[in-house]
Amino acid sequence: MTIRQRNAPAYRPHAGELVLDRRTGRTGIYMDTIGGEHYLRPEHGGREWTAEPHHVSPAPEPRDSTECLQPR
Repeated sequence: MTIRQRNAPAYRPHAGELVLDRRTGRTGIYMDTIGGEHYLRPEHGGREWTAEPHHVSPAPEPRDSTECLQPR
């Protein structure tokens, strides 16, 4: 981690936003921040988990599903 990354402000998601937990590689719905930790929930339901704010970023755009169906 560079000094610039350490000093950069953490991304602040909005409730209901799809985000990426870069530490785990999982995407989830941002629920709230309590005690300095972001609470995230899997997109399709499941157990909530916490992530440190500096590990959370906007989720990447989903790839076009037809791209996977194209012959090589």
